[in-house]
Amino acid sequence: MFGTKVAEVRRMAQTKDQKMAAAAEAASKRSKGKKPMKDLKKYAVIAVSALVMLGAIYLAATDNAGGKKKSRDTYRSRASAQVNDRYFVSDVTSYAAGNFTAAASPFFNGWSYADVSYGLDGVGIRAEGMIGFSGALQRCPDEGEGLEGGAVPPSYDLRVQKPGCEAGPVYDQGNCSSSYAIAAATALSSRFCFSDPEAYAETHLSPQQIVSCDKKSAGCNGGGIDAVWSYIERRGLFPESCVPFAGAKSAACKSDCNQEQKRKALDHCLMGGEKRIKREMYNRGPVVIPVLLKDDFLVYKSGVYTPTDNANQQYGANGEPLVTAVTIMGWGRSEGTPYWLVKNSWGTQWGEEGYARIAIGTGAVREESAIVGYAATPEALEEDARKKEAAEKRREELKKERAERDARIREREEARAAEAAAKASSSDDEDLDFEDDEEVDIDSEESGDDP
Repeated sequence: MFGTKVAEVRRMAQTKDQKMAAAAEAASKRSKGKKPMKDLKKYAVIAVSALVMLGAIYLAATDNAGGKKKSRDTYRSRASAQVNDRYFVSDVTSYAAGNFTAAASPFFNGWSYADVSYGLDGVGIRAEGMIGFSGALQRCPDEGEGLEGGAVPPSYDLRVQKPGCEAGPVYDQGNCSSSYAIAAATALSSRFCFSDPEAYAETHLSPQQIVSCDKKSAGCNGGGIDAVWSYIERRGLFPESCVPFAGAKSAACKSDCNQEQKRKALDHCLMGGEKRIKREMYNRGPVVIPVLLKDDFLVYKSGVYTPTDNANQQYGANGEPLVTAVTIMGWGRSEGTPYWLVKNSWGTQWGEEGYARIAIGTGAVREESAIVGYAATPEALEEDARKKEAAEKRREELKKERAERDARIREREEARAAEAAAKASSSDDEDLDFEDDEEVDIDSEESGDDP
């Protein structure tokens, strides 16, 4: 883009110089014999024009290369600026320095940055300030470094390792901030299939049910990527075929589906750390995670996305950074850069057919905030029942141990009290004996008898 601008300005300058030269020649013919002052004025005009052209060339050269990158920051700072602005898209590819390429996405056709702030708002972790408190989102227990299926491989792609478990095609959420529902339904669907690819082949649960029915979420106005799991645990989800995705179109809460086809989550928790997330995914399947929405991510097309140095974070109506919920489907490494493979919900013409590879450890993915939802498979329910039984047994044992301890403490306290009472009684007896002796002596003295 930079080279095109410079060439265009130079052509304009050359054309103008040619016109000015022709005018100067004509003027010279008309002014033969006139005073030298006229020639000086003519040359002054030519010199000023040349300086103006040189200045224009300089501005074009510095507009997007080095310096303050004035034009890019200027048009991006306006809420009315278009996401798919062709100059911006070209700039992003240039600044990505080969890490990834950018392209206008049909998903954002006609979208301004103001539209982004409105249309993708409302998604986040609702209980972020209460994590760990009773009744709030809990951190996942650390199960140690051991792995059920061996060491975590350097690369993993669920689509390859568990074909048919990707939970259907990529969604296009449109003008409906529903990534929180789509990512959760996708992760749970994949986890059921992951647990038993034959029994749960092609499982594809409905995010629309969450959008239409979950009263604690805000439908197309967003929801909590953590809170939505409580609904899934209580109600379960019908298949996509029974409750198809409607996007921004109004859809009633449907309940006349086959109840036996419902699938529930058993529990959910918060997990952080690259190694722990990989281990969890390798053993049980995909997780949900928030991605910070920067302007260059909106036009990501291919490669490993790493935020460019001057990428602008987008913000919602409440001033909080915008995020979108995605499902991590794998990981890998490209030219030395480790990345997460994520499934987005902006249609198949965005990114790598709806997927993106996002560099690990760059802050683009909030790796401290992965949400793990456990599928309520029969095996998981059985294991959960055993754990609850063991926990109840342990509680009873602790209760018995506390009762025995309390009984021992009471016995010791009673023994100490009895001992103290005995000592006090013995002391009283000695005092009484002494007083009796004194009384005898006094009586003897008064009677005049010899002692």
